[in-house]
Formats: sequence, C-alpha cells, structure tokens
Amino acid sequence: MKLTDSLNNFTIEKKYLLAVSGGVDSMVLLHLLNNSPYRFSVVHCNFQLRGEDSNLDEKMVSKYCNDHEIELFVKSFDTLQIKKNRESIEMVARNLRYSYFRELIKGYHFDYLITAHHLNDNVETFFINLLRGSGIKGLSGMQMDTNCILRPLLPFTRKEIIKFARENAISWREDASNHTLEYLRNKIRHKIIPELIDISPDFLHQVEKSMSILHETQTFLESKVNELQIKAEVFVEEGIKAYSLEKLLQADFILSYHLLSGYGFTNKKDCINILTAKTGRIFESQGYKAWVDRGKLLVTNRKNSKISNINLLIHSVPFVLKQPFEFTCYVVEGDKPMDGESVDFEKIEFPLILRNWKEGDFFYPINGLGKKKVSKYLKDHKVSNYQKEKVLVLCNNSGEIIWLIGFRLDDRFKISNSTQKFLYLNYKA
Repeated sequence: MKLTDSLNNFTIEKKYLLAVSGGVDSMVLLHLLNNSPYRFSVVHCNFQLRGEDSNLDEKMVSKYCNDHEIELFVKSFDTLQIKKNRESIEMVARNLRYSYFRELIKGYHFDYLITAHHLNDNVETFFINLLRGSGIKGLSGMQMDTNCILRPLLPFTRKEIIKFARENAISWREDASNHTLEYLRNKIRHKIIPELIDISPDFLHQVEKSMSILHETQTFLESKVNELQIKAEVFVEEGIKAYSLEKLLQADFILSYHLLSGYGFTNKKDCINILTAKTGRIFESQGYKAWVDRGKLLVTNRKNSKISNINLLIHSVPFVLKQPFEFTCYVVEGDKPMDGESVDFEKIEFPLILRNWKEGDFFYPINGLGKKKVSKYLKDHKVSNYQKEKVLVLCNNSGEIIWLIGFRLDDRFKISNSTQKFLYLNYKA
C-alpha cells in the first residue's frame, strides 16, 4: 500500500476535520487531503509549552491553510495553568485538544476527525500499555476507524512518511520535546524500539500483525461477553441493571470478569469478591456502584445511585418541587382528596423538613403496631440497598416523621372524623 492510497476509503459526501500539529505526519496528511476531492477543515491547538516554537508551529499551519484557502480553527491553551498537580502534561494536553475537537465536530457538523497517527505511534502505545499491565484491549493498539476518528496513516512507518515528505517538498516542524528522554514514550521511541529493529528489521510490522491478532481476539471476546450480558440480565429499570449471580458464576470467569470490568471493576480479586458476596454487600468503582441482593447483582452509575444531600425546608404551602423529583403539598378543606396521601393539617408545624432518611430514624406506621425503626421497616419490606439510598422522609418542624415517602404515613398525623383541613401530599420519582 502506498501513502497516496491512504485516503481511498474517504467519500466526497462526508465532511472531515483534520488535526494538524505541524509535525511531519500531520503535514503529509494535510498535503494528501489538499490534493484530494474531499471536503475538510483543519484544526490546530497551541498548548504554549515551547515558547516561540509553539507560535512558529501555529504560524506555519496558518500560512499553509491561508495559501491554499483551507478553513482553519486555532485555539490556544494556557496548559501549565490548567494542569493539576498529579496530572501529566501529556494527558492534560490530550484532554484539552479532544474536548475542543468534540466541540468543533458538534458545532460544525463534521462527520469524522482525522489524526495522523502512524505505525511507530501505535507500537509505542503497545509498549506503554504493556508496561501498565493492560489487557487484550490495550495491547490491540489504535484502529484505523474508531468512534468517528480516522487514522489513515496507521499502516505506515515514520520513516516512510519522512521519505514521502522529502520527495514531495513538504515542509514541517520538528518538536524538540520529542527528543528528550524525560517522557516514557520518548524512552521507548529512542532507546527500546531501535534496539529491537536492530535485532529484527521488520519488527514494527511484526508487532502490527500481533496487534491485529489481539484486536480480533478482543472482538471475539466482546461478542461472548455481550452474549453473557443478555443471558444473565434480569431487568433494567430506573438506571439499574440487574444480573443473575448464578448465571455469572456458571459462566467462564474470564467472561464475567470482562463484564464487570466494563463497570470499572478491573481488579481480579474484587471481581471474585463481587461474584461470591452475600446479600447486602456494596462495591464501588470510580464510575459505578454495585449491590448484591438476593441472588442478583445490581449495577448503576454512581451519578444515579442516590438522590444526594436532600435537606429542604418547606415554610409554607402550597409547595411544588420539580427537580430532582416531583413533590407537591397543599391544603384542601372539606372533603379528603381522593388521590395521593393526606394528613391532618392542624397537627402540622412549619417549617416542614424534606430529607434523606438516616440510621436511627423511627416512626409510628399508620395502623401499625407502634414505634418502628425506619431501617427495620425497609428491611421487612425487602427494600434493596439501592432503593434504600433513594428513600426520603417528610418531617415535622420538631423532627417527627410525618411520611416515610412512598411507603407509609405516621400514625401521629393521620386524619380523623373531625379533620376539616387536609395537607395533601404527592411524590413522584
């Protein structure tokens, strides 16, 4: 395959956004696209990390686009100012540029982002992920077409790209930071890979073959994990997915492990603990929360796992709340409302308190047998740990629970035959 054939899968119907740094790989790709019939624009990010060199990169890209009448988007970042203490400068810059790319793609309706990653980049990434202990997915490397990102130069080596640039008088700028051994990628690029090429001149393409095999293996594994997910799934509701623990345990552990790793549980020991846990155990990853409940594993995004820190004062009625849930209360005189819940308005003291239930709460369930802890009531009614986190209470000014919302009113505030004013209550999650 020749570099001039790298755009063969592009189409004139699509609109492309090309990321150009000014380095040889992106300038070659810019040259190829400029000599093609395809519609594209260019984006350049100036991270202001190399002083005047950063500005010269921007000027060269700007001049090329201006000379060839190519639409150009440029954005500068004060990267060092944005960087937090523990973050690597490479990761900060990557997050900044891809955030900007997504903004442009959405705002200007581009179909694809094009990057100039090549085979050397991919092999370096392979070794970085290998040193991090990555699994099959990480060792599969980048693909030529992933999530609307195209990498047409991925099959070509840096040596081939430089040769093409020189033969076609393409100008580019060298980033001096690419030669320092301060960064892991540069150590791999300048110390490890040259040694391996000395041993095996075709080393880069041999690694490419291995990554291709690993990618095919990962694709097959994902299909089997999807099959298990469908087989083990019990229900999906209110942002919760429930799986049968029995079916997860019956499956090959590697499949159950990969299913759980999709929720951020990537430690093998943690996955074993989850699969063998008893009812009531709770596990948390960075983005997800999992509960074991009577033979089921319930998983939800942590953002959805709790109506967090609800503590509202209701000073008067009518009162209407729309977010993060619907809650309404108002006074009705005469006949008792037919729907919703109602208590005796004369027994109420404002301001009322709407909050999350907590350990130690108790109430007197209406038509019950006296005082009961809220935790015991919820356990008796087989409320899952996940649902418990969403339970709210409405309290009187002095703290007594008026309503265990969604379950039972308190007997102390119930209506009687003499009640003339009703406090109507309605809740919807």
